[in-house]
Amino acid sequence: MASQEQVDQLKKGVEGWNQWRTANPDQPIDLSDSDLRGTNLKEANLNGANLAGAKLQFSNLVGAQLGKANLNRAKFQEVNLQNAELPGAVVTHCNFMEANVQGANFEGADLSGSQFNEDVYFNKTNLKGANLTDASGLHFNNIEGAILDKETIFPEYLKDDLEDEDFLNTFL
Repeated sequence: MASQEQVDQLKKGVEGWNQWRTANPDQPIDLSDSDLRGTNLKEANLNGANLAGAKLQFSNLVGAQLGKANLNRAKFQEVNLQNAELPGAVVTHCNFMEANVQGANFEGADLSGSQFNEDVYFNKTNLKGANLTDASGLHFNNIEGAILDKETIFPEYLKDDLEDEDFLNTFL
């Protein structure tokens, strides 16, 4: 269950939140199942936070720090995650419909079971070592321009086409 005190602190503004995080570096952050819809979280320090089940629709997470955060089943519809840092984050079973993930860093993140649509583009998005197993709604035009490596795991329905060495070499 989310800490209401932490939710209230975050909703007051990112500058105060980041100062509080600096003053309380060992404090566990529990924002699970919280309603943060439409909140400006630009450049917020949410590293290691528990945001499982959080409602983040229409929020601004540009440049947010979400490394190793638990975002399982978070709602990301129409969220701006441009240039956000999510290395090693658990972003499983999330809804990314119409989200902006361009330039985000998902290196080593677990995105398995997440849902995307044709409006989600991974241009300059770091997907090195990311796990996209069982993700739905991905097409080649979505991942064109993404930063990939041999450790990136794609959904089964994309694997046959990705085995085409010429196609894969365009990404590596």
